[in-house]
Amino acid sequence: MRHIVKPLFRHRMMPLLVVLQVALACAIACNALFLLQQKLVPIVTPDGVGNPDRLVVAWNIAPRGQPWPTSRLGQVVSELRAIPGAASASVAGSWPMETMAQMNGDVLGEGTHAAKADAAIYIGIHLVDTLGLKLVAGRDFSATEEGVAYKNIGMGASGPAIITRALADRLFPDGDALGHVVRIGDQAGAGRRTVVGVVEHLMRNKFGQDDREDVDYSMLFPGVPSNWPVPVFAVRVRSVAQVGEALKAFKATIKRDLGPDMVQGFDPVLESYGDLRDRALAQSKAAVWLLAGVSLVVLIVTLVGIMGLTSYWVQQRTRHIGIRRALGAQRRHILRELQLENLLVVGIGVLLGLVSAYAINLWLMRHYELARLPWTYLPYGAALMLLLGQLAVLSPALRASRVPPVVATRSV
Repeated sequence: MRHIVKPLFRHRMMPLLVVLQVALACAIACNALFLLQQKLVPIVTPDGVGNPDRLVVAWNIAPRGQPWPTSRLGQVVSELRAIPGAASASVAGSWPMETMAQMNGDVLGEGTHAAKADAAIYIGIHLVDTLGLKLVAGRDFSATEEGVAYKNIGMGASGPAIITRALADRLFPDGDALGHVVRIGDQAGAGRRTVVGVVEHLMRNKFGQDDREDVDYSMLFPGVPSNWPVPVFAVRVRSVAQVGEALKAFKATIKRDLGPDMVQGFDPVLESYGDLRDRALAQSKAAVWLLAGVSLVVLIVTLVGIMGLTSYWVQQRTRHIGIRRALGAQRRHILRELQLENLLVVGIGVLLGLVSAYAINLWLMRHYELARLPWTYLPYGAALMLLLGQLAVLSPALRASRVPPVVATRSV
């Protein structure tokens, strides 16, 4: 190590440039990869909706006064179910991928080892069939639970609930969630829901900045939300070929039944669920490409920079390397020395970069409300930069180890 460290102190500029470059690259890479992971989660996570190309959604529906009575909304659903080709129809307070209206709340499992989670809450009728959700345990809501007359149902009311498997594992880590009670909030008068079914997946309709481990925390309540000003309607058709005709009939039904009482100039939006999902995730996809590009550019610039500086550093020490070769040093000794030297310099840069990464994250948290950088990203970023440094020094080190001693000793 003495033969490695002493030259670094005699020529401080080259190691200092490598340290600063690695520190900056490490700080940027850690935060960029963390943000990239956040944006990727809602894109790669299953949303739970089956056959999305057969699902048509109508939203942006607002009354010109008081919210429509639940009985009227239920009548609209009955007419939508009569559309030719319709397999199921629903009305709900909110919808996956539609972020105009959101229902979220803290839910707590009741039991010895029950936990707490923030979950999306979807209140509506016939949601399991219309969304095409896959039940993995329990059952769907019965007609009595959903209410023949579509009773007023709110988040604070008691009754049955269907939750996702991820939420069931979170709230009841010790066993089966079926038959257990979930409390909506920690207030004294909080509603209590009995879990009657578990679906495989159902993505929440609010995702963005925090760690998306809860992207699949969702639950369903039966009924029509009372006094809700922006209902969402949906129709699932039996085949893709019938989507076009169903969309026309869907639009005509909404305009006929609710159009006269809607806000003027506030036209409802009707589109397929696939288009709705693509639009909802467009910003995340753009961010993924941007962050991936930034990360790639940073890593390439770092690789080229370390390689260039190391090549210059090796060239300046050609005479020293030649003397060592003439004194008996083998090629593997030269290669190992340069790699250890690079590991030492890059390691110092990585340590500074990790501190800078956390400082940058704290600044982003303060000014842009981003989530805290998990410490687990730091060793991944350090390992990536150390590997990058070893790859960058490999080519100059191999060239230096191949120089014949007689040539090296004649060089100046």
